[in-house]
Amino acid sequence: MRGWLANARRALAVAGDRADLWPAGTLAWLAYLGWLPLVVALAPPTVDGVQRLGVDMYSSSTFPWNLVALSAGWVLVFGLLCLLGAASEVALRRLAAGRQAHGMARDTFSAFAVVLISSLPVVAAAGAALIGAITVAQGAFLSAEGTLPVLLRIASQVLPQLTALLLALVVMQAFAAVALRRLGGGEALHAMRRAASEMRRRPVRRLATAAVVALVDAAVLALQIALLGVLWEPIGVGLRDGRLASPDTLLLLLGFVAIWLGLLLAAGALHAAASAWWTLELRETGGST
Repeated sequence: MRGWLANARRALAVAGDRADLWPAGTLAWLAYLGWLPLVVALAPPTVDGVQRLGVDMYSSSTFPWNLVALSAGWVLVFGLLCLLGAASEVALRRLAAGRQAHGMARDTFSAFAVVLISSLPVVAAAGAALIGAITVAQGAFLSAEGTLPVLLRIASQVLPQLTALLLALVVMQAFAAVALRRLGGGEALHAMRRAASEMRRRPVRRLATAAVVALVDAAVLALQIALLGVLWEPIGVGLRDGRLASPDTLLLLLGFVAIWLGLLLAAGALHAAASAWWTLELRETGGST
């Protein structure tokens, strides 16, 4: 326990002293969850909006091809985010170790395979939770019973799916973190086999590290969503009123972008600390770090 906490403190110190790691950490955070606060602030999803989108797509003359195109677009975006995350993680580890750029493309391709395969169980669990939430959403909104907020009522009805999602997230984050640091010569399958073996032999500290990192990520995500939502509200009012070119709206928009970039950089520094923590934790078992 003491060694685990000592590694966490050392990782924070490394991230604080190595500002050159922050840009790579920022890109990794952006590919992972950093895009979500901006989307929620600018275009918060609503039940009415989702229903309207579904009706418009179903009633369109291009149905079902519009659904196929939308699905293909989401798959493409997901693949690009995985590729960006893999490249950022490789760059982050190389910068931390002081390695040259030689072999970057090979390592990125292998890391992409690890990130993609590790993400699939989480995506499947998230899809099951989303389908469950959509199924019970209409009843929860129309029901006047109970004192709980609507979102909490929905969450309580899909608690098994949400629990499965959280477990998949923690387990697959630990698995991916180990596999990315066991790539060695760039063989993704070999690295994933080693990661699975290590997860079986030493599950407690691996899962505990992943759980703590996930909790920190969730706290950062909630803070960014709340802050950006508050900052965007007056800008959104100005845009709806047709005051885009007004000095007040432009200054608010400039400040919003600056604060968002600052939040991204801060989250990138924390991501660099998490990467350093994983490296310190896994160094004891040898292999590439």
